[in-house]
Amino acid sequence: METSQNGVDLVDILDAHLQLPSGQKIWAEISFRLTTSKISMLVGASGSGKSTLGLSLFGILPKYAKVHAKRFHVLGQDLIQLGQRDYQKRVQKDLFLVPQNPNLAFHPYRKISSQMEDFLKFSRNRELSKESILRLWEELQIRDPETKWDSFPASLSGGEKQRVCLSMAFLKQTKILVLDEPTTGLDAFSEKIVLEAVKKLSKSGVAVVFITHDLRIAESMGSWITIMKEGKVLESGPILSKSFVPKSDYGKELLNAHQIFL
Repeated sequence: METSQNGVDLVDILDAHLQLPSGQKIWAEISFRLTTSKISMLVGASGSGKSTLGLSLFGILPKYAKVHAKRFHVLGQDLIQLGQRDYQKRVQKDLFLVPQNPNLAFHPYRKISSQMEDFLKFSRNRELSKESILRLWEELQIRDPETKWDSFPASLSGGEKQRVCLSMAFLKQTKILVLDEPTTGLDAFSEKIVLEAVKKLSKSGVAVVFITHDLRIAESMGSWITIMKEGKVLESGPILSKSFVPKSDYGKELLNAHQIFL
């Protein structure tokens, strides 16, 4: 579990369990801490529970599932004490999610302009404008942003959709950004732009939870790593000089699999 010596705790979870009415636990004994200006990598294979944990920060849980924990605090709000609905209302303005599948972020039959205008309306930031968004899109190397603004989502590549999602995180000035496998299916050029944008957001003070199965990305991006398997945290620790030395057998397996391609 990450220490908080270099920042303020934005996420503080201690001994948390996500349980179905049948008694089955989706994850168990989870402890996780996130501080400001950190990129915390959440690593594990598919089905490890890492995406479900990321969504739980928003108070989004599987149907009928319930969290039990000694402590589940996000942005000073207590999920256990408040209950799911009130908790969601209190944290939603300061959290932002970039989903694994960027298509989920867009309505396919509405123009990008219409959807971005909704974003401007609900962001309640009067300083935001179409012009400020297009300038940011240029910085994120979205080609011909004026044309893309007036297009349907299908006209954007997967990488461009991810970058549009990240532009919203910049413009919203969120406190916590959760990225769920944001480089899945991207070419090397798009991946580089997305990762550089995440680093820039982190340097601006945004705390990042970066969910991935790729230890290569975890070591190059993160300051802290948490490894999950089958709903449990196996280990966590700092990434120093872009290197992580795992202690668990599973962590060593991930590292060996990663080094095969070096």
